[in-house]
Amino acid sequence: MLAGAGSVTPYHWGKDIDCNRAMYGNSQMKNGDCSPFVESRGWDSDGPARVKSYPPNAWGLYDMHGNIWEWCHDWYDKYPTFAVTDPRGPDSGTMKIRRGGSWFGFGHSCRSANRAYAHPGSKFSTSGFRVVREVQ
Repeated sequence: MLAGAGSVTPYHWGKDIDCNRAMYGNSQMKNGDCSPFVESRGWDSDGPARVKSYPPNAWGLYDMHGNIWEWCHDWYDKYPTFAVTDPRGPDSGTMKIRRGGSWFGFGHSCRSANRAYAHPGSKFSTSGFRVVREVQ
């Protein structure tokens, strides 16, 4: 999984969410609100942070936890009942996977293993996508 960069913890840096490492909880929630931290940096707490505002993971990828939910290639389906590594969705479906959590939601939704799903035509201020180019 790209977000974890080979780690076995919920976040690429460890087991606990941290406002110094990810943008989340800026909707004035009681659990894990980063609004004061974000505003102390002069950033807008009513939207995502600029790319590279937080440290990268071990593979050099920025903002893999929080900031915006990222649309994924996989179609949604329930996970298998047996252990798998890097599970893939079915070949077709009606809902696409989003991962990573966002600036608006709770910190626990930013975990590497967490996912949400929505219709691919949906538009959210908390979602985006990442362009990836594989180096051969």
